[in-house]
Amino acid sequence: RKVRYIVIHETDNTSKGATASNHAEYLSKNNKTSTSWHYTVDEKEIYHHVPDEEVAHHAATQEGNQYGIGIELCVNEEGDFEKTFENASKLVAYLLKEYGLTTKSIKTHNDFSGKDCPHNILKNDRMDEFVKKVKSYMQK
Repeated sequence: RKVRYIVIHETDNTSKGATASNHAEYLSKNNKTSTSWHYTVDEKEIYHHVPDEEVAHHAATQEGNQYGIGIELCVNEEGDFEKTFENASKLVAYLLKEYGLTTKSIKTHNDFSGKDCPHNILKNDRMDEFVKKVKSYMQK
């Protein structure tokens, strides 16, 4: 498949212990829906759930799912979202370089569906900041 987008989401799960590891376990053992995504990022680690060359169901549209790599940022209450934000920007920089894409290929769930996701990043008007961080890591 042709990757055209990196699609940013937030787990919107603020429960204690809702880490990348716990989301990985949910996807592999408890997910009863078609919802899936490629990566989950928290302040300590990144889990890769679905191979990039496979379609995951995260963007709510055929275009977003078919051509997008879905990345979920954890927002759990005891997590360090600033570090999660940083780790995700490094991952996105890597993926953009890997697929020969530019920062114009960074999209949000909201871009495809109108859903308020990634909620905190949108609410706090941080998407431009995220893209700037990604650009800085692409130059390293």
